[in-house]
Amino acid sequence: MADTEDWRTHWTTYEDGGTDRGIVHDVCNGIRMIAETGANDPVETIALSIAGAEAAEALTEALASKWALYTPEQITATASAVFSQLDGVLANLQALRDTLDRMEARRETAFTAIAQDRLKHAAAAVEFARGFAPGVIDALHSLPRMVELPRDAHELLAAVVGLLGPDAELRTVHEPGAYREDDSGFGCGCEVLIARDGDVWSLHRGDSAWNMTRESEGKQQPDGSTLFSNWIDLEPTPTTSHPQHLAAEVRTALATVT
Repeated sequence: MADTEDWRTHWTTYEDGGTDRGIVHDVCNGIRMIAETGANDPVETIALSIAGAEAAEALTEALASKWALYTPEQITATASAVFSQLDGVLANLQALRDTLDRMEARRETAFTAIAQDRLKHAAAAVEFARGFAPGVIDALHSLPRMVELPRDAHELLAAVVGLLGPDAELRTVHEPGAYREDDSGFGCGCEVLIARDGDVWSLHRGDSAWNMTRESEGKQQPDGSTLFSNWIDLEPTPTTSHPQHLAAEVRTALATVT
């Protein structure tokens, strides 16, 4: 994996793995819009630098969660992207030196030797750190995968039932093996019913997120559907969340409701 493009591949190809990963496009959409046409002025140039800084800070906060990542594939893709940022930092430090040269040539500043020297030394430090990338990515990529994530919303619900214990049961609306998930955001229509303190809660997929409703609060509509005025949105949004993650969110939600 010594070749640069080999270790970079883990993040550049990760988005190709399924519909849930379309969020990568959503998050990067603004950056990609500018990149397609090229930044043409200081406003867009600075905006790109700020977006990168905010993304790095947000990633640090995200990785602090115990459920930040589920598999070696995911941590490898993330580490690959982080190290690839060092490629960008290295190129951008040189680009800043070139920019400084142009600014001096236009008589917009002067006496840039000290700044140039410090940028050069900063680039050398980044290049040294970047040299560890192939070994780190190789080690992460070699880790064994010891969990098999659900392939769809139905498999996730079935797994969560087992984790929640005897007070939970799966209510299905389709025949076994007849499940098909469309892009409506409502999964397969099945739900997990959870008995707690005389109430029954429903865990289901709705509006592209996992949420819970209390059955006693439902109001029957003329068309036979049930309308709920209150619901609890849970954190894991993919239909292929780790079952233990979703089960933990359910337990937390039940512990906080009255």
